[in-house]
Amino acid sequence: MSQLASIVVIEEFHPGQYIFFEDDLDAHFYIIDEGQIQIFTKSPDGKRVNLATLGPGECFGELALIDRSPRSASAQALTFSKVYKISEKDYLTLLSELPDWAQILLKTFSDRIKKLNQVTREQNLLIREYKKQLKITD
Repeated sequence: MSQLASIVVIEEFHPGQYIFFEDDLDAHFYIIDEGQIQIFTKSPDGKRVNLATLGPGECFGELALIDRSPRSASAQALTFSKVYKISEKDYLTLLSELPDWAQILLKTFSDRIKKLNQVTREQNLLIREYKKQLKITD
């Protein structure tokens, strides 16, 4: 456990405070201990598009570590939140040394992909229905 303590940095955020912004080059992964975090992006016309509201035990920020690209979304505290911040190097250490933890992450990724697929299906159905009403053909 002392090794884990040396890997994790605890950070606290107040309601409305941003953790990171879309397109940041920050390379940290976060696990929520308490509070709620909103993950969002911006539409082409600049409107906020909420992607997920995460709570205790959930994680975020891993995509920037996995593909080493800029952040694909922003993260903002909705309530007072305490998170565990883990660097890219320590993230890789945890993956290799704690296989159970790696399994939990894979399950999280799988759940997110399933939710994304469901939203995509629902949007496609809405688009098809809208086209029918307007009598638009592909």
